Amino acid sequence: MNLKEILYKNFKMEETKKYDRQVAIKTTVQQLLSGKYMQENEQTPNYLLTESNEKIYRLNVMGIVLSKEKQGAITNLLFDDGTGKITLRVFEENGVVNSLNVGDAILSIGKLRIYNQEKYVAPEIMKKIDNLWLKLRALELKELIGKKENFVEEEKEKVVEESKENQNEEKVNSKIIIEKEVVNESPKIAEEIEDEIVDVEEDELLPVQKIINLIKELDSGDGIMIEELISKSMLNDTEQLIEKMLENGDIYQNLPGKIKVL
Repeated sequence: MNLKEILYKNFKMEETKKYDRQVAIKTTVQQLLSGKYMQENEQTPNYLLTESNEKIYRLNVMGIVLSKEKQGAITNLLFDDGTGKITLRVFEENGVVNSLNVGDAILSIGKLRIYNQEKYVAPEIMKKIDNLWLKLRALELKELIGKKENFVEEEKEKVVEESKENQNEEKVNSKIIIEKEVVNESPKIAEEIEDEIVDVEEDELLPVQKIINLIKELDSGDGIMIEELISKSMLNDTEQLIEKMLENGDIYQNLPGKIKVL
């Protein structure tokens, strides 16, 4: 399928597709591996549903590179954050990725993907960091997870006490409703605490993210012509990157020949 065919296909699918860019949630590899990957329709992005019923659309993880393997333009980094191991998979050549070595501590912001039943992380941003950040992240996650679990348990205990005072059907139904609301509130707690503390320089961004930033810079509101984007991009293989981004759902065609960032 060539670029023209992909653009037409995405234009037909994406005419009504609009949603905000999601917050990158600080999480652990264990949560990524134990959660359920939810595949939605064309109008809704895929996400990870954790065991605590939290939805993660974009993730923020820190850990150590255990191994590095190149397969053509694809680089696979086996990543360990102390709770588990997962692969970070980069589909294009990048100076930051090329400079990483086994044992380096890194920050990665991206999305969870699945291929042949295997979960992996598709990074939007990768940055080498000091090992001290890993200790800080471990403390942050321990406190965050503990607060969420305590919050849910405390609210459930309150509901149980109320139901004991009055065992009629109305109280029982209220208990069920409140418990559901508590579970649905859990993702909001993580979003409120979320604060991406690491500033990322432009030359540290992956090519896909550079394309996204350029589209945002040039888009006056109704999208940007693909030809203009290609002419102003400083990256090699910009056309091929656009094809991959359309296929992955990172961008969409809002008008014939024009694209926008989701």
